[in-house]
Amino acid sequence: MAKNDADIQLGKACAMLGTCRQLRHGSNNYVSIVELSFNAIERSFQFYLVDGTAASSADYRDHGQVFEDIAARGVFSDENVAARVDALRSDHRSRIYYDIDRPGRDLALSMHDLAEEIHAYVVEFANAQSRCHCDRE
Repeated sequence: MAKNDADIQLGKACAMLGTCRQLRHGSNNYVSIVELSFNAIERSFQFYLVDGTAASSADYRDHGQVFEDIAARGVFSDENVAARVDALRSDHRSRIYYDIDRPGRDLALSMHDLAEEIHAYVVEFANAQSRCHCDRE
């Protein structure tokens, strides 16, 4: 069951990144690109955690827990990567969600690029390239 649960998270991350790719070519919906990018990062992390542990995706109801567990698993050589992404998520997502701040093109494209890089890294780290459904351009 864990593999299927993990693959669902991986598939969601791939779909979100695919939507970001479409939005960035012909849309100025930067809020959606940023939101989908954050979600894709979190789903990529959840994939790794569920795939490699006894956890299930239901164990991750709190965003911060995903990032804490990724940091604890040593996925990145710099253990602060997950914490920095979580801080970015926490800071910017709330501002965007509550319409305090509107992301511009540069932030949206940078977030999507970051999400793509993290996703590719996690998939490679998990040796799951054959299970990833991303169509890279």
